Amino acid sequence: MPLAHAERLPPLYAPGRRMLLAGLLGLGILAGLFSIAASWLIGQLAAGFTMAALCSVIGLVLGFFAAKYLERVLAEKLGQHYVAQLRRGLIAHALRSVRGPSAGITIARSTNDLSSIRNWIVQGMVPLVAGIPLLLVSGIGLWLLHPLLAASLGATLVIEAALLLGLAGGTFASARSLRRQRGYLAARISDTVAARTAITSGGGVDREVARVQASAQKVMDASVQRARYAGALRASALAVPLLGTALAVGACSVAGLPHTAVATALTLMGICAGSLGEWGKAVEYRQNYKAGRQILAPLLAQEQQWSGAQQAPASTRNAKELMGQGSAVRIHPQLDGAEAFPVLRAQPGERIQLLGAPAACSALLAAIATGSFAQSGQGQAGVWIAEGRSEDLPSTERRKLVGAALESMVPERGTLGRALRYRHPGSAMGKALELAQRCGLDLQSLPEAEQSRLRRGGEPLDRGQQAALLVARALLREPPVLVLDELLTRLPADGYAYVLGRLNGYRGVVVYSGQLPGLQATSQWRAAGLPAGRQR
Repeated sequence: MPLAHAERLPPLYAPGRRMLLAGLLGLGILAGLFSIAASWLIGQLAAGFTMAALCSVIGLVLGFFAAKYLERVLAEKLGQHYVAQLRRGLIAHALRSVRGPSAGITIARSTNDLSSIRNWIVQGMVPLVAGIPLLLVSGIGLWLLHPLLAASLGATLVIEAALLLGLAGGTFASARSLRRQRGYLAARISDTVAARTAITSGGGVDREVARVQASAQKVMDASVQRARYAGALRASALAVPLLGTALAVGACSVAGLPHTAVATALTLMGICAGSLGEWGKAVEYRQNYKAGRQILAPLLAQEQQWSGAQQAPASTRNAKELMGQGSAVRIHPQLDGAEAFPVLRAQPGERIQLLGAPAACSALLAAIATGSFAQSGQGQAGVWIAEGRSEDLPSTERRKLVGAALESMVPERGTLGRALRYRHPGSAMGKALELAQRCGLDLQSLPEAEQSRLRRGGEPLDRGQQAALLVARALLREPPVLVLDELLTRLPADGYAYVLGRLNGYRGVVVYSGQLPGLQATSQWRAAGLPAGRQR
């Protein structure tokens, strides 16, 4: 798939959707032909009733119904296929970004913004794609009746387009404002719910509810403002076709057309009026789409760049060659900012304590664990193992080289066995469970053992059991680099003692922050602003 530009979303006309678009265009032409034939037969019925003509009209109406029914179904398939592609990129960006958005913002983007994209495709673009052939075919039919009738349709289209274009700018601004306020509200609700214990203990429930309501009021005001423009758009789209019908009647009168031609012309204008009535919604959905595109397009473009870099790794090394053995490690962090850390060089068996501001230490450990140094654009930034940069490997290979157990981590939703072997899906379940039990995981308390379902950040495991799970996962198959913090202090006493013994004799390089009693540091890695000590 081609990379999206910063202001564009991925193309709609792409493999998997081309046949759907072609089908929609064909249905629009077919519906137009049905409408012309039905209109002509209605004119014949006005001249003289015959059962054959009536049955033919009924058959054509059923054909028109089937065309419109299939149009709606194909439109939904097209919209859902496209939105699924965007949702995949959006969630991947939220997971890969160094400082991901809040849960509320991510949820808002994956619902409101993607809904605006889907609505434009299904209820905006598709009626235009299918409606334009219908209008063209109907216009030809009116021209064959009399050029004045085609001119009345043309005048209706011009007036409609002028009104809708005049309202489009305000609709876009109101949609943009509403989307921004919805994002703020989603983020506030997410943060408020996350802090519920602190809020309740501080007696601040009413205060926080009032703050949420204040944000909700801004959403209400923005919604009403958007409704003003939406109402004007839809009213114009419905009122102007009435004017077109009046123009058609006047044209029939001026041209002196027979009543059969008048019946045919009014039928065609009625069909065109139904299509024109969709234009107001199409313009409204288009402006909502543009507002959502401004938010999503840069994120998706960035995600495609990251994904492209991972799909074409610069290294062909096999991670299995480095597992379970000591390797020299060199860590190049980003060399900017007040809390910058110097380059770290470590030999197998070293245990290095990270010293610096807690936030800077947490960010550095997370970058080592996730391999996000490469996103900085600095050529040497990264975790180098045996003179090879781990970030140049596919993510499925890199995960085998760097194990991490950090306070910021929670187990994934799914079975306990899946979470335990997340870094090494091919590991033997028995060995993985044995390691987890030694780290302090109590399988006896879980009726379904490794098949127990984890949800909501690791429930039903308590904090100590979650720590045991994460530490065991990090230690599985002894990766060359191990990244830890004070998550270890949550382990049960027996589990902590076992892990401590493993770490003090670990063959790889251990990098940790915080106070871990009993862990014997061989050296320290200090931030640039701290006094020099035993620094590697």
